[in-house]
Amino acid sequence: MKNKNLVQETIEQLKQYILTEKLAVGAKLPIEKQLAEKFGVGRSTLREAVKILEYSNLLEVRQGAGTFIKAVKENSDLAKELTEAREMIETTAGKLACQNRTEEDLVSLNQTLFKRNRLLEQGKFREYIQADLEFHLLIVKSSKNNFLIHWYQEIFEELKIMLSGLVIESKEYLDNTKQHQKMFQGILDKDPSLVIEAILENNRSK
Repeated sequence: MKNKNLVQETIEQLKQYILTEKLAVGAKLPIEKQLAEKFGVGRSTLREAVKILEYSNLLEVRQGAGTFIKAVKENSDLAKELTEAREMIETTAGKLACQNRTEEDLVSLNQTLFKRNRLLEQGKFREYIQADLEFHLLIVKSSKNNFLIHWYQEIFEELKIMLSGLVIESKEYLDNTKQHQKMFQGILDKDPSLVIEAILENNRSK
């Protein structure tokens, strides 16, 4: 949990630095070594914080050029529509997954869930975000419905941005591991009502 808190603190320091210095869109941040020394953290912690801010569209890392402030357009309607689309796909896919999942699906889901939980506990948010969404994608794939899989893959990158935003906007990111455990248990037990309940709890607890 110590690593988790340190990354969160570094994210807050970076955001405050951008505001204090009044950095405009397109402005370049100081080099990694300078920022790490300024915030009193290791380079690996700084990289983790920068990656989260990059995922959330606040920063842009250009290979060989540096890290720059990126324009972000707040769109509450878009976020609402994305959440609605996610909920519709996940609940339908979750119900079908209870009918169509294979033993191989269960193994993949269990392994990815374990990985997700471990990364969250370690505060490795960049990898955690990817693992969390991979778990949800595996549920959709377990439905064996190619249309649902295609639609979910279409919004995957937008979901990554949204989840990153949730991480950086809260000083203590809400641990919804119980809901994810419940999703897996419902698919394991072929209990669609349990899966849908967990999905709705997860999506509406943000």
